[in-house]
Amino acid sequence: MSRALTIALVLVAAPAVAEPMAVVVRAGSGDTALAVARLRGQLADLDLAITDAPGRLEPSLDAQFATAARLAEKEQARAVVWFIARDGGIAVAVATPADHRLFVRVIPPAEPSTVAEAAAVAARGALRAIALGGSIGVEVPPPPPVVVPAMRPQGSLEVALGWQLALDGGADGGAHALAERTMWHRGAWAGGLAIAFGPPRPRHDVNADLELSRTGAALVAEWRAGGFAIGLSAGAILYRRTTIATDTGLAATPGATTVAFGGGPALRWHWRPRHLPLGIEAGAGLDVVLGAPTLAISRAGTVQSLGAIRVAQPWFGLSVIAGLP
Repeated sequence: MSRALTIALVLVAAPAVAEPMAVVVRAGSGDTALAVARLRGQLADLDLAITDAPGRLEPSLDAQFATAARLAEKEQARAVVWFIARDGGIAVAVATPADHRLFVRVIPPAEPSTVAEAAAVAARGALRAIALGGSIGVEVPPPPPVVVPAMRPQGSLEVALGWQLALDGGADGGAHALAERTMWHRGAWAGGLAIAFGPPRPRHDVNADLELSRTGAALVAEWRAGGFAIGLSAGAILYRRTTIATDTGLAATPGATTVAFGGGPALRWHWRPRHLPLGIEAGAGLDVVLGAPTLAISRAGTVQSLGAIRVAQPWFGLSVIAGLP
């Protein structure tokens, strides 16, 4: 019983066997292949687990250290070793990426075997110091974090709200309307929908007093440069006529609605203060209207014209614009 207890105590007290330190050696070629071979001999008596990493070296030391960090993470290695040929000599590089440190020793030019042996001895000394818990070389600052720009839409939304006046030859003083326009802007091009809601406006004639309204909706395409935009529109225009009073001997007819088709060119100018979402816009254009109504009265079987709505209707507008994120 006492012997079994003694064996158990010995087993509990036995120290744990440490795992060998993992090291990655970037396999050399040409002038550095001999140094890599000599390094293997120098490390034979050290408790190290060596992994070879083939591949050409990067042109700069910063890039080489970055590759060493990736290899160390991949292989779970404590250190990474590589050799750099320099005009008959060799630069020995040993990195410990976990603590951002890099050891570099330059072996001056000499007979190739001598240079390779000196490089291997220098690398061995650095690895031995690391295995004993020491630190090597100088600290390499970690690379700055990569800032990924926030994804933004390829275009932007723009809304305009204002007043529009069309000189259509209908109501006295022209056709006024509340104008709204929603545009999607990308690069030099923009497209969207424009709506103009026209309230009834009076038209006084010798034979009758009327109210006319002009409401329209159109698709718009624009090309922009600087603060100016040249555009084309096409859509429908809705005319509404209501008879208010008539001359003696005339009877008022029920209100009527006429749908016409119109479109044409436009020129706009906008100004928006920097860093502000709001601005102002002024515009002018020409609507060519097909199917515009004709105003007339009928007296004793004879139709008498009060005037036709113009086919070519210039318009002017002023709006407040807002850019939406």
